[in-house]
Amino acid sequence: MLTVGCASSGIMSAMSILSTADVASQLTTGKGAIDNAVSSAMEKDCAVFRLFKGKKICRDKEVEALIDMGCVVYAWDENDKPYCKKEK
Repeated sequence: MLTVGCASSGIMSAMSILSTADVASQLTTGKGAIDNAVSSAMEKDCAVFRLFKGKKICRDKEVEALIDMGCVVYAWDENDKPYCKKEK
């Protein structure tokens, strides 16, 4: 029984570390740790929440096009095309 307690304590510690890493990632990059890991692996802009919106999880990085657009705030339409979002 003691082993089970130690194992669950270790799992809880690992979950706490992962949760902290995810919050830190969300605050610094606007994406969770999983989104950043998938983006890095796929070399694309990936966000898991897009799946729940019926969209592709990853989209091609369009850095050059975005720079040429010169927007202050960028957004993507329902076809994943970038546009300049007007500030309120």
